[in-house]
Amino acid sequence: MIEMKEKWSKLLKDRKAFCYMKTNMYRHESGYRCFEVGYCTLKDDGRRVDEKLVLSEHSDHFWHKEKIISEKQILSFSMDILLDGYIRLFNNQKTILTWENSYNFLVSSFSLEELE
Repeated sequence: MIEMKEKWSKLLKDRKAFCYMKTNMYRHESGYRCFEVGYCTLKDDGRRVDEKLVLSEHSDHFWHKEKIISEKQILSFSMDILLDGYIRLFNNQKTILTWENSYNFLVSSFSLEELE
């Protein structure tokens, strides 16, 4: 488990891995459809997932903690959709995004935060 966490933390810091989410067919007890959330690396074409670490297949929502970096700048993120249906979450600034509840596989709510 520690080796896996270190591997993916390094990939995130090197900007070779990204947070992702993807809809699936599971239904949460709340009645909402679920997301699969985790980390992924991209194939050489940059348009498809190569390797992934699934953190949860039963997340009914995710949210973003707004962190004020300065008075004029709030931590933000961008999204795109890969050819195989994964929604990649990334930031073009110096900030690296991570899932707050990483490696806590029993949680259904995930939030993005800055990797420190």
